[in-house]
Amino acid sequence: MDSEGKRETRTWRSNQNHGRELMPAVVESLSELSLTPKDVTHVAVALGPGGFSAVRVGISLVLGLVVAKQLPVLGIATHDVELEPHRKLIDAETPVYTLIPAGRNEVSWARYTTDSDPKTGIDSPEELALILEPNALLCGEACDLMAGHVEQIRFRGQPAPTRDPNSIIDIALTSFESGLSTPYTELRPIYARPPSISTPKPPK
Repeated sequence: MDSEGKRETRTWRSNQNHGRELMPAVVESLSELSLTPKDVTHVAVALGPGGFSAVRVGISLVLGLVVAKQLPVLGIATHDVELEPHRKLIDAETPVYTLIPAGRNEVSWARYTTDSDPKTGIDSPEELALILEPNALLCGEACDLMAGHVEQIRFRGQPAPTRDPNSIIDIALTSFESGLSTPYTELRPIYARPPSISTPKPPK
């Protein structure tokens, strides 16, 4: 976004090419606004849950942009990004669940209400359907996994991909205007479950 509020965004699906595709897309977006990476003053990044490589590449690129110039940065949970277009649906009687694929045919979910911080978990669609309140609404990329388990009328949003870059911009603008940012040391991936990396075997 430039100083006049004009926005330029890119959305695409990457097939294991995150590292090669992300920075060119950033440069292309900036170019459309007649800007370069040197003109960047604030940066926001989704921390996950999400694809293992995608989240790590995004955070690494952001650190490369902000650390040298000590720019303000905001890390945003991906569930918050999914919620943003539907935040106004939450009221005292209506929780909203954001759903993100967690692999193994499971769903990473976050439950948002007006009276408490989000609660999160991972369940199969069948297990999640059992704990949902009758009036709960659902949004997010894993809604398709809940088809057949929940009435269609309770779904909100659009088919995947559901995460709108404008939601990240909106959250970031509100946060930065309020003086909020994230320390660099806290820009860590949020995983739905711990990454399945085995412990190295000791040398013989």
